[in-house]
Amino acid sequence: MAGAYFSLMVWTSDTNMDQFKDMLESIDEQDYRDFELYILDDNPTNAIEIVIKEFFPDIVDKVHYRRLKKKAGGAYAYNVGAHFAEGDHLLYIGQHDRLSGKILSSLNEKIDELREHNALDGGIVNAMKDNLQDNSYIIYTDHDELINLDRRNPHFKPDFNKELFLQTNYIGEFICISKELYKKLGPFNEKAKCAYVYEYILRACFKNQRIAHVASLLYHKRTTEKPMGNEERAEANYSCKEHLALALTYLRQSGVLCDGRVDASLKKWHIDYDDSSFRRFGGDYKFIKEENVTLFTRNNAKKMYGYLCQPDVAVVGIRFLGKGFTYDNAGYILSEDGFAYPAFHGQKIYRDTYEGWGSMPRDTSVVDGGCFMIDAKVFRMLRGFDTSLSGQDALTDFCIRARAKGFRTIVIPNCIGRYKHPGSRDYNLQVLEDAPSPSHERLMEKHGEKFSKGDIYYNRNLPMGMENYIMPGMETEIVVEPTQEETENFATNNEEDSIPVTQI
Repeated sequence: MAGAYFSLMVWTSDTNMDQFKDMLESIDEQDYRDFELYILDDNPTNAIEIVIKEFFPDIVDKVHYRRLKKKAGGAYAYNVGAHFAEGDHLLYIGQHDRLSGKILSSLNEKIDELREHNALDGGIVNAMKDNLQDNSYIIYTDHDELINLDRRNPHFKPDFNKELFLQTNYIGEFICISKELYKKLGPFNEKAKCAYVYEYILRACFKNQRIAHVASLLYHKRTTEKPMGNEERAEANYSCKEHLALALTYLRQSGVLCDGRVDASLKKWHIDYDDSSFRRFGGDYKFIKEENVTLFTRNNAKKMYGYLCQPDVAVVGIRFLGKGFTYDNAGYILSEDGFAYPAFHGQKIYRDTYEGWGSMPRDTSVVDGGCFMIDAKVFRMLRGFDTSLSGQDALTDFCIRARAKGFRTIVIPNCIGRYKHPGSRDYNLQVLEDAPSPSHERLMEKHGEKFSKGDIYYNRNLPMGMENYIMPGMETEIVVEPTQEETENFATNNEEDSIPVTQI
């Protein structure tokens, strides 16, 4: 099979020449050489052109310099580059960032895998089977931060997580787009000043295109340790608002009623789904809560219903507390042997979890069976739970079957529960050494092949087990103060204890 030919796109504007040369050096060190380079220059002088001719004297025919006719931003520059690009894959690189020497070879391996399997990656299921027959996809990688000469803060990402992406751009700006997808989706949105890459990924997502992930630290994003000044905060606030506006636009175009607000951190935003159509004891959902569960937040069923109103959501679960204001779980992580580990277990509820994901709504493989909500239509379509399974195994099986049909399972942290008898939730890891239960054997018989590939919502480079999402040094992280809404909600039990209790 022929290898990919990459067109590397670099937009230069207000360029730091030393850092730009560092970026060029990382391109020159690539072990995979089937590429061309396009420099799209917005600087007032031709210093960039002189530098690249000095850097690449041996491959000058594959290095192209274009002085942009108008200063119209990154989306315009990327569209100009795509128009002239001869490669079958477009790669967008920050002018001051660095690439791993094996990034192109790793991307090429991923492309071969996508072509070979010709299937959707990252948990996105495409209802339009025609889309499975082409090579349209976006690929992203893990990245870390480059501060001076030091690499820090590894960002180990999940495979594509739609709910998380709707509330923060965890993917970043470095992406690889197949030329087929670019032809299908069209150019970048030049009206977007900051969020044009984010908008392009959203466009691919809502058109059910493949979004694939390479779980390796292949991209090194240049950043600084300096705190933001007033000007930087204003720019970050504008960027955050633009990202939020785009997320709301795509959701509303798909028929989802919602609103949103920017988070004080200026790194994420919050989507508030409309729950006004919620009716207690309504026939379009099933609210399931065990008798052993106490809910600490108000209007839980109503909040969960708001998320369930998205047409591709089948199951919504909540965050559970353990002892001493710690996480019991915020969803579960499925290991290769089919066991479900509680996500963020034992971590302090008011400390910032890895990437802040413990306190953010996100797609997950399975939620806690103590309290959750299911779309009634999906429940009927899948003929309910498998009666040969019990407890958490039954819910895990249901979530896997729902995902196979294109539906998502979401955990939402603003609904909080706790088991009335915490001792009953002490996880006994001895079960891993004992003979598995008949229910678990049946679960492995049905889905063992899927388990063996790993949890798509958990990065394989993060630790697996009870201490998941814990990286060295996390114990020193800053305490995050609860919001006013969390403080008010946490003080009072909710009224939903009157809802009939159903157990699996």
